[in-house]
Amino acid sequence: MTLAQSASDKRKWPIWMAALCFGVALLFYGGHLDFSGHAHPDEPNKISQILRKEYNFNHPMMMIRSVHLITNGFGKSSDFEFVKLAGRWGSVICASISVALLVLINGRLYGRFIAAATGIFVLSNPHLFDLAHYFKEDPWVLFGIGLTLLAMLIHSEARGSVSSCLLGFAASIAISSKYSAVLVLPFVFYILLSSSLHKKRDFLLCSICLVLGMVVINLPALESLTKVSNSFGHEMDSLSGESKIASRRIPHGVYSNVYWQSSTPILVLLLAVYFVSFWRKTSQPTPFEWVFLLFPLVYIVVLSFLPKTHHRYFLPVALMLACLSAAGLREILDFKHGRLIACGLVALSVAWQCPRLFVAYQGFSQDFKAEALVFIETNIPPNAVVLEDKNVSLPATPRVIKRRLVPSDTLEALRAEGITHVVVSSKQYGGFFLESSRPKKAGEENFQKMRALYERLFQEGQLLKEWKTGGNLYLAPPLRIYSIEKRG
Repeated sequence: MTLAQSASDKRKWPIWMAALCFGVALLFYGGHLDFSGHAHPDEPNKISQILRKEYNFNHPMMMIRSVHLITNGFGKSSDFEFVKLAGRWGSVICASISVALLVLINGRLYGRFIAAATGIFVLSNPHLFDLAHYFKEDPWVLFGIGLTLLAMLIHSEARGSVSSCLLGFAASIAISSKYSAVLVLPFVFYILLSSSLHKKRDFLLCSICLVLGMVVINLPALESLTKVSNSFGHEMDSLSGESKIASRRIPHGVYSNVYWQSSTPILVLLLAVYFVSFWRKTSQPTPFEWVFLLFPLVYIVVLSFLPKTHHRYFLPVALMLACLSAAGLREILDFKHGRLIACGLVALSVAWQCPRLFVAYQGFSQDFKAEALVFIETNIPPNAVVLEDKNVSLPATPRVIKRRLVPSDTLEALRAEGITHVVVSSKQYGGFFLESSRPKKAGEENFQKMRALYERLFQEGQLLKEWKTGGNLYLAPPLRIYSIEKRG
């Protein structure tokens, strides 16, 4: 591909390619959505809000209200299974639109070949495949961020009052999808100030539309400010680690491993190529190119200062970095046989992801929790009392007491309560044995007590059955069942 062809390519929006990627994503993410509504610990809470028609404001309103409106429209807002599937399909649709938006952006910037590579890289991300299956806000915030980025690109080219309004509404959708998306605002204002022909007018219009969009989407929250304030404070405590007796050291490098889990050597190589080519670029990068480069880097820095960690928080960064990797192919295209080499690199990246995607796909047909319950019913005496620790979340049954282990517990005290067996998950106890974990000063004593309790359980308890991590962290978490009855 010649430079002239590349420049001509760049000015076109790859509409059909984005539409194709959207359709493929719908098919790809839309399978295996009928697993238990209790498999993920956060889903029942969201479903319950819609069933009871009462919001607790622990989650941003964009997702909850949208699903509520859909279920109301079908007259099914009291049907648990319908609400569950509506919520999951909402995530599938948002994830699919996000893929299309990123394809549109990269195609507009760098041409059709890069657009195609972007679609392939993003679609093959195993974390996006996994997270698109849950009634969770992560695909929604990805949609909001993607929409805001597209609005930034449009405004940087159109530079008019309409594009300013679109930018404000897009940002309101992003922030209403998840509070972390407030990080888009400095970049929105940067685009306005650097690209607008009438800065004051465009800044005012964007701000009005931002506020208007926030009010419309979050109207129920404005009517329950006390409850919102309490929920927001709880969320901030959770993110800062205040609600835990242990937290990560900050800053930390947890997300470097998360990136590697969803990336490939090819993507890492192409990302390095992109960074080198960006700094060696002879022409001045556009304001939007600076945004597309700096936004994921700022996001990473912010995440590294949060003691609470989870791979899903990294999703927007992972996909934006995949877009930059696709942009790195521009340098390859200038080589002799560059298109053939680039196609080979894309194919190698997909080949690397295929086993991960297969495991993720297979994971939705596993159910370790149901297997654990069957084991309890068939292998543990009827008069035994089984305690379920935090993050186990077995299906409801009279055989199991849902009470987490606490620092005041000892094996002797548990036996005195009549408890004979304990089910634990490394999602809970693992945090007490990580080198990167540190006890909070006020909770150091409790941290040591919990660690000692688990150590005694592992040493003195009799391990009856263990399930190691399956293909899905929620349907197939690592579980252990111990007997704590005195032996002999």
